Amino acid sequence: MRPLILTALLLTAATSLSAQLRPKISFSAGGNISTVRWYNQFEFLGQTMPSNEGNLAVPGFQAGLSVELPFSSTFGVLMAPAFSRRGFRNDEDILGVDSGVRLDYFDIPILVRFYPVNSFYIEAGAAVSFMLKAESLLEGEPFGNEEIMGRLYEDTDLAAVLGLGYDFNDRFTVNLRAFHGLLTTLDAEFTDGNGDPIVFEGARPKLLNQSLQLSVQYAILNP
Repeated sequence: MRPLILTALLLTAATSLSAQLRPKISFSAGGNISTVRWYNQFEFLGQTMPSNEGNLAVPGFQAGLSVELPFSSTFGVLMAPAFSRRGFRNDEDILGVDSGVRLDYFDIPILVRFYPVNSFYIEAGAAVSFMLKAESLLEGEPFGNEEIMGRLYEDTDLAAVLGLGYDFNDRFTVNLRAFHGLLTTLDAEFTDGNGDPIVFEGARPKLLNQSLQLSVQYAILNP
């Protein structure tokens, strides 16, 4: 419910500016490659923990809307609410089993878009993501308790976003975006060999989402 309310409020705000700014509204759909990566790792018994060796990328997809508010011919602000399926796969050679995690999100990127030359643009901003579902996968199929998985993974994520794109004409656009998580996605507790919690002198390890998205956009309103 929270993502829908927030999206409705943002769309209402965008609509209130439409008389002056004449927004461009597009459908957007495409595919992505995503994974997760540990940061702020620590040394334990001569090993770097947690390890990133077993985290592999997986394909996914995204679909949604794009609302661009142009302030001039070279500068605008964009909101792009979308459903996205991301996740990661465990290295079968290391664990001996084909397993992974599927993460479904409702993303709300808010970006500043700049056109340095005609038809080509670059964009940057941030995206808030709301977790819709987290599933453990075994041999490509859902496995285990979905409720437990939902408690392991955080409900909300925040990512930095960079992108670029090209307008082929007034209707069709191709867009490439990179997302880098800023908040840990996994609520993990680290213990030593005796099962006691590890006390960190610095920052705790964080598991961050990373994804690269390629989308095609079709403008249904382009004044």
